[in-house]
Amino acid sequence: MQKQPWTILYFLVLPADLIAIAADAETLRYITKPLLMPLLGAGLLAAIHLLRPAAFRNLLLTALFFSWLGDILLLWDQYFLPGLGSFLLAHLAYIGFFLKVRYTNYPLPLCKYPLIFLTEALVLAFLFFMFPHLRKLAVPVTIYAIAISFTLLCAMHAFRFKEQTMGWYCIGGAILFICSDAMIAVARFYHSFPAAGICIMLTYGLAQWALINGSTRYLLSRT
Repeated sequence: MQKQPWTILYFLVLPADLIAIAADAETLRYITKPLLMPLLGAGLLAAIHLLRPAAFRNLLLTALFFSWLGDILLLWDQYFLPGLGSFLLAHLAYIGFFLKVRYTNYPLPLCKYPLIFLTEALVLAFLFFMFPHLRKLAVPVTIYAIAISFTLLCAMHAFRFKEQTMGWYCIGGAILFICSDAMIAVARFYHSFPAAGICIMLTYGLAQWALINGSTRYLLSRT
């Protein structure tokens, strides 16, 4: 994605949000955190608003919308479950986008079966470790973990990476998203750790940017 005002603003607001976390400035976070996804969405629209078909763009905007909703809900602990549901819908939109890329990207990228098994084995191992601590949220967290692993798997199989190097942004974004959510699970259900909030938000912010950046680069390459 070209460097544009929206991207610059995003990378000004993200550090501001990290500073707000470090300073425990909750009021500032009510401003900075909800700004992030709209800035990515504005950058996406500025880059590809005239491209057709619109289905690709709409799936990305849907992912950003539900991520934005989840960001707002997770500002309050009592809305953790609705926030989790919002991010589940965001990942379903990302999955839909990457599947659409794959099945319109001829010749189709090859299936990477060892990576499929490795990804799911790691997710299941993490869930096995966390399961005794999840209590009543074991089922929704398990569903969400499977969904986010599918975001990564679909990104792995959407691109021919030798010639479509922008796909590496999407891979990196999906991995960072998993890392961010894994840290949320550990900090919330198992044991908090130093600078947890900063680490979670930094990996999440970079994840969303990488997913949108790689996806936008791919869509622009189709023109």
